[in-house]
Amino acid sequence: MDARGYRGSAFSVVLAVIVCVASLAGCVGKAAPEVNPGGVNTSAPSTGTAAPSPDTQAHGVSVELAQLPIGGNTTQDQSTFADTCVTINWIVQQDAAKIPPDVQISITGATFSTDVYGLADQGCAGDHPACIGFVFDAGHQACDLAIAPTGSQDSTGTEPAVSIAGDVTCVDGQTPGCASFLAAVANEQSLSIPLDPPPTNQGAGSAPADPRGAAA
Repeated sequence: MDARGYRGSAFSVVLAVIVCVASLAGCVGKAAPEVNPGGVNTSAPSTGTAAPSPDTQAHGVSVELAQLPIGGNTTQDQSTFADTCVTINWIVQQDAAKIPPDVQISITGATFSTDVYGLADQGCAGDHPACIGFVFDAGHQACDLAIAPTGSQDSTGTEPAVSIAGDVTCVDGQTPGCASFLAAVANEQSLSIPLDPPPTNQGAGSAPADPRGAAA
């Protein structure tokens, strides 16, 4: 395995939250995450919001978020100078947006701001579980997202960045605590994790994986 260097700091992430907190009467959402089946979404992250529709089958309250409030560190392959892994953490500014004991957040996919990077089958050292399928909760708030250059060249000048989609479930249902948490998440800063552009002569180091097929 090539030597790797870690680079870490808190980063900004674009948060487009599809969330409903309406009189605590019901809150469930269905909206497709911005994830391309081929591993990369080449469009810019969405900043729109829409009220989710009720799901009467669920016992708890479930909301799908197009992008989660996260920060993280990237790992760079020092022989190619391309990013190969993003360690992702749940990072919020408000205490009310910290994950309470009755909330679980399942990561469903990743979106890239440009197609120079995509998801990969390898690239992380295994210090944390794989992100796709990982569940954030009060005691588990770090996962690794393996990425690799796709070989594509971006001609728009877009800085590469990654954001994460997920399903938030309040397991105890329509409680005031659930409503408070969802409202706080909706008001979190718009954040994304920036990536270093791969060298222009750097091809895909590992074939991008289908984001729906990788599970923790």
